[in-house]
Amino acid sequence: MVNSTFNRIPAPPADPEGWRGNALRFTKDPLTYMNRLRDEYGPVAALVQGGNEGIMFPGEDCPGTVFVFGPELNRAVLTQPDIFHSGPIIGPIYGTWSDDPRRSVLRRVGTGLFSLNGSDHQRHRRLIQPAFHKLKLDAYAGDMTRIAEQTVSEWLPGQVLDFQKQMFEHTLTVAGKTLFGQDFTRTAEHIGRTIQRWLELIPLVSIDSTQAEMDEFFDLCQRLDHEIRSIIEAKRHSDAQHDDVLSALIEVRDSDGDSLSEDELIGHINILLTAGHETTANVLSWTVFLLAQHPQTLVRLLLEIDAEAGSDRPTPEVIGQMPFLDRIIRESMRVFPPVTIGSRIAMRDVVLDSIEIPAGSEVVFSHYHTHHDAAVYDAPARFDPSRWETIQPSPYEYLPFSTGVKMCVGAPFAMMEIKLTLVTFLQRFVFQVVDDAVINQHVWVPLRPDHMPLWVFNRGDVFDVKRVPVQGSVLDMVQFD
Repeated sequence: MVNSTFNRIPAPPADPEGWRGNALRFTKDPLTYMNRLRDEYGPVAALVQGGNEGIMFPGEDCPGTVFVFGPELNRAVLTQPDIFHSGPIIGPIYGTWSDDPRRSVLRRVGTGLFSLNGSDHQRHRRLIQPAFHKLKLDAYAGDMTRIAEQTVSEWLPGQVLDFQKQMFEHTLTVAGKTLFGQDFTRTAEHIGRTIQRWLELIPLVSIDSTQAEMDEFFDLCQRLDHEIRSIIEAKRHSDAQHDDVLSALIEVRDSDGDSLSEDELIGHINILLTAGHETTANVLSWTVFLLAQHPQTLVRLLLEIDAEAGSDRPTPEVIGQMPFLDRIIRESMRVFPPVTIGSRIAMRDVVLDSIEIPAGSEVVFSHYHTHHDAAVYDAPARFDPSRWETIQPSPYEYLPFSTGVKMCVGAPFAMMEIKLTLVTFLQRFVFQVVDDAVINQHVWVPLRPDHMPLWVFNRGDVFDVKRVPVQGSVLDMVQFD
């Protein structure tokens, strides 16, 4: 396919096998591909010369994919929701798979607040927002700390943990309790594998899937749909009072008495579950890794924890009195943003940085590249929480939870969980990376470590914790002195 407008947008040539080769290289290593586009073609660049079929939102009407870099272009995209629409997070709703009879379940589990626009988005956000009100968050805090205490009680000094795996299961257990009011302790690993494989398949089925992959993906959709529907049904018929997000969403009504339908509930809860718990797990893993590799920062944080919380169970009020903890997490999410890229659909012809973008184009912006922009952050590859004592980046320079009307509704929930969990862990233990560990990042939209091997130390052994040499692609993202 060739689009005349796309021929005027700076872009690399097509691979020998055509635009799909470019798309596959992008999905296998998005950040490297985008680095090349930015460095060689400038702040606005297309995936490939001549355009391509949709890869973020597959569909026949897409003329191509455009990448934009920098805070001002972030602002242009994120402040004009009437021009730049969100789309479904899962592509096979459209295009080649649009006639598959199983697509209805895909619509249910794949449609959340992120994918809605205009009045639909406003309505759903009004209905969902009360579930994340501060009073609700305070009620969830007790479950978050209790589960963190349960997790840490299973660790032993001298043990080596795959910390990423631990955090994936831990945050899923928290999500089960706070989102559903369900105890996922015994089932977290099984449900976690289902969700993780589902997320892994999304970029594959959006680009170049085999029939086997597509069948597996739809099977996982059916499984998630069945699990969530069963929980909703049980909740509706329960006389007990529950303090969880799902109960709040079932009960909420707008000014006209309107409520969320069952299909809408399934979509919102699945997206909150799958996206929310993985990103929180990743932030916890990366933050503990960065603290382990910066012992002086760790010691300073421990002193703050001792001064404000001591050995008592942390509360929202207590963590609110820990400014250094806040700076650490902000800096961790700058270096390793929980979401690496965002995407929109241009609803009409638009000009970005003097370049014409045709209607229907996919427009991709990058949280990661913004957070690593040397024009915005001094020494961007360095982990330096003290920078937050003096900097005040705009919402378009720092956007771990996106910004504007589509800012993540669960951001305060996630920040509270991260802080309460980290404090609870560090009241008991400190961690050191295993020598010469190979730590590679896995990137699609979330950014997670493939493997995070950490030694567990008693708190009293904090001065034995030292930075150790590591290997792997993590070194492309963070610089150690």
